[in-house]
Amino acid sequence: MHPLVQSVELDFGKSIYGFEQYSLFRVEEVEESSSFCHVRSCEEPSIGFIVISPFDVYPEYEFQLNENLIEELGVDKADDVLVLSIVTVQKPFEKSTINLLAPLVINVKTGASRQVVLNGTNYTVNAPLLTSGNEGDL
Repeated sequence: MHPLVQSVELDFGKSIYGFEQYSLFRVEEVEESSSFCHVRSCEEPSIGFIVISPFDVYPEYEFQLNENLIEELGVDKADDVLVLSIVTVQKPFEKSTINLLAPLVINVKTGASRQVVLNGTNYTVNAPLLTSGNEGDL
């Protein structure tokens, strides 16, 4: 997790699907040295999501930010961007999934953030969280 993101209020501009009434969020650690974080609404603290970097689960994951989004978020360089994916925790945990189709894109310096749908990709909203080889790493 990028250290700046924990000190910045994230403004998603009502872009989180199904939760458009909430804009402002904070990132909190789930536990020290865990790959998982909790993105919690500042407006309604009972609303939150477990997230993880999609690159921790799928190292080959990639997409391009379009110019409009780069401008909207005020991104100056690639190091300013943090990408997180929402995790749907299931019982048993091995059935949990990760949303690769609609990642959260965050400018860690300003807190400007958006959930973005990656049209024209083969990514899915319910990709397996545990893949062969990463079970012990998360």
